Amino acid sequence: MKIFIRILVWTLVALVFQQSIFLYVENIYLASDAKIEVKKVEEKEIPKKKNINEIDLKAGIGEVSLSSDGRFVAYMEENKLKILDSNEKSEKEFQSENDGEVVFYKWLTNENTMIVIQKIQKDGEYYFEPVSFTAQKGEVRKLADISLNEMKIKIENQNDKIDNVVFSNATHSLYIKVQKQNGKSDLYYANVMNQLVKVRSNKDIGNIIVPTTNANAVIEMGSNATILNSSGNIEIPNVEITKVLGTDIKDNVYFGEEVNKKITKIHYTILNNEKNKWNMLNLAKPVDKEDIIIDYSGKIYINDKLASSVLEITSKKMIKYTGQLVQAYSKGFISRDGNKLIKNELGTNNISIN
Repeated sequence: MKIFIRILVWTLVALVFQQSIFLYVENIYLASDAKIEVKKVEEKEIPKKKNINEIDLKAGIGEVSLSSDGRFVAYMEENKLKILDSNEKSEKEFQSENDGEVVFYKWLTNENTMIVIQKIQKDGEYYFEPVSFTAQKGEVRKLADISLNEMKIKIENQNDKIDNVVFSNATHSLYIKVQKQNGKSDLYYANVMNQLVKVRSNKDIGNIIVPTTNANAVIEMGSNATILNSSGNIEIPNVEITKVLGTDIKDNVYFGEEVNKKITKIHYTILNNEKNKWNMLNLAKPVDKEDIIIDYSGKIYINDKLASSVLEITSKKMIKYTGQLVQAYSKGFISRDGNKLIKNELGTNNISIN
């Protein structure tokens, strides 16, 4: 009897255990109210990668000027100087205490700083006032001497205008060319102490440059070229009409030999107190002076507007471009097609000319 009761008890225990497992599977593991969500997976369109060598401009922007590295773009909009940071896609506006009219601006070589010249009125008189402007920080710095006298050029005639500004980063030498109503020009020089003096008055002055490690400007005057604070003209063998083209980081100064108002050859040298050693480059055909671009590294570009191409004559690399050429920059040159600026790098999609 005891054996029968023991078997019955264990049988009941087994049945209870079995039913518990069934209940768990039915009510928990295979619960009927479990939610199954089905989603339709759609392929997302991959956005086109932005071309880092292109800069989009707003509609209506006129003439532009870019920093040496091609990052910052300066332009006038509604009589205000604006600077576009093409990396950050942000825009800054030049603002100064005097709130004058911006009449000239120019980037310093290999820097993101520019010289900005305003026309201001003070105590009933008009002046040109140069200041420096840092594009990245948007900071304006007045140029003043050790006595805190701010740099100003008195305007003698309302038709006077700023024609050019050149600057040597190494010697901190600043030259400002003011073109007068009669077509002649005055030339002002400011040294490292920001002391401003007039060094040429009412003269026929063309292009001016400052060699990298020199404080004395090379000045184009009529058919000749001269060095400030030196006697006589720069003599290039067998050249009758000399035009100043530019300079580079190695202190080379480049001159064009002009024949029938076209440049036929390029001569260059390092100007010093010794006898100049001249180098010469023959051009394939005569070109306009404005179609020759000398960049800071010493590359020489010849622009062919009809063919929409630029030839770097030392490497004989040719680059095709669209639109119009704007300027050289550290990696090549920049062209503009409508509201788009295009960086054309030397060494990318070039054609070698033998």
